[in-house]
Amino acid sequence: MGSSFSWSRPVLINVSTLLHEPVGHARRYRVEHEPVAVPEAGFAQEISGSLRLIRSERGVLVSAALDLAPVRVQCGRCLEMFETPLAVEFDEEYILDHDPITGRRVELEGDEFRIDARRHLDLSEAIRQYEESALPLRSLCRAGCRGLCPHCGHNLNTGPCGCAAAESDDRWSPLAHLQERPSTEDGDGAPEA
Repeated sequence: MGSSFSWSRPVLINVSTLLHEPVGHARRYRVEHEPVAVPEAGFAQEISGSLRLIRSERGVLVSAALDLAPVRVQCGRCLEMFETPLAVEFDEEYILDHDPITGRRVELEGDEFRIDARRHLDLSEAIRQYEESALPLRSLCRAGCRGLCPHCGHNLNTGPCGCAAAESDDRWSPLAHLQERPSTEDGDGAPEA
């Protein structure tokens, strides 16, 4: 559910120099309104925030704290579309096929993020996955959303529906007599006899 940005060249971070540093060496980056995209998944987004890249034994550990451009979601009560901001934080290790210093082959698992042959990181897929998990399970356009009339489907946020069924719900008719009966209590909270 990414925003409607055009798919431009993804943000690539060149980590060639960092890969020749000792394990634990770190660099910090600040990104502002940078596009990220995974075209094959129909995902395009814009990010701002901070990145910390740390040289690890197998590659580079990326610690990210990012604000994403607002995404369009559907309200779970009134079904109207609205935009909501999202923020993601993650720590992911990007792995090289071969250690740049020793030349030794590094074992990779299928779901690990990789550093490409030109020593670039592409954060797009990680951001796509974390955006997906950051989306609320049930979005509300606002806290007081009134939803839809259960009888005619009118959006009650725009005003009353005038639906006769909404005024009298027969399911509650067996309890209607309780509302009409006065309830009086004496001083100790017990009903009068």
